[in-house]
Amino acid sequence: MGFIQQIKDTLVHSGKKPVIVFAEGWNKTIYEASKALLNEDLITPLLVFHKETEVPKDIKSKYIVIESTDLSKYSDLLFQLRKEKGMTEEDAKKFVVQPNYLSSLLVKIGEADGEICGIECPTADTYRPALQTIKTAPGVKIASSAILLEKGNESYVFGDVSLNLNPNAEELFNITKAISLFCKDKLKVPNLKVAMLSYSTNGSGKGESVDKVKQAFELVKQDNDLKNINIYGDIQFDAAFDEKVRTKKAPSLNWDGPANAYIFPNLDAGNIAYKIVQRMSNFAAYGPFAIGMAKPVNDLSRGATLEDVIGLSYITALQSL
Repeated sequence: MGFIQQIKDTLVHSGKKPVIVFAEGWNKTIYEASKALLNEDLITPLLVFHKETEVPKDIKSKYIVIESTDLSKYSDLLFQLRKEKGMTEEDAKKFVVQPNYLSSLLVKIGEADGEICGIECPTADTYRPALQTIKTAPGVKIASSAILLEKGNESYVFGDVSLNLNPNAEELFNITKAISLFCKDKLKVPNLKVAMLSYSTNGSGKGESVDKVKQAFELVKQDNDLKNINIYGDIQFDAAFDEKVRTKKAPSLNWDGPANAYIFPNLDAGNIAYKIVQRMSNFAAYGPFAIGMAKPVNDLSRGATLEDVIGLSYITALQSL
């Protein structure tokens, strides 16, 4: 069973129907996804539009039209949240008419359980309002991101792929921890194996990046929350994925099958890798989704398909449970 079907089963058994706000409700792919989600009846889509003329005549989803809605309670909330950072009441009124800010505030105030944005705007425009209003969960030092890749019976998680440009060793440890616990506790990945990737396996290569991965792995080994999860680094992708290579490069690593979660040393590597897998190997790519936010806010690639949007919607709903 693939992760997406497993997530849908979890939603069915939860007895809840999370409200997911889509900041770009006017987008054709988003609208088609909202109709498909309504038909499956596991999620309540909430679409945001700039003006009445954008609203389709056959709409059945819940929706908000910015130009005809009293936004004062949202601008008041934004002002209270950001006044210590220099935001004025007038500034708040200007920001709140932007769908990405309004959507984050809907989640913050509890009128939605999660948010999806990004099919028309850059990643920074999705996460900036969320980090300013919703913020990270208590005890979380940095938010990170991951993407779920699926084809047939194959399912993998890659991270970080959209948020942290060049994490240091401590940040890489925190990314590894967050993604590992997400796979264990939310996705309930059986036989979870997490590879902390490098161009080196067991110190076969030298350099600052290798040292960073090794230092992060030392922190992993000291963390009690990760004691029962198979995590290993530094390791090259071929050794983490292919048993024959692994027996040569890491003979002491007794893994049954390939790693199912891969932690990349920087954003370049993670983002490039997932798009290669998606486009050249025809994997479905669901995400990126943020891990470590107080409430779920997730970013779509601007090349997202209908299937991508629907899959990310289910991941967002899962995160809200």
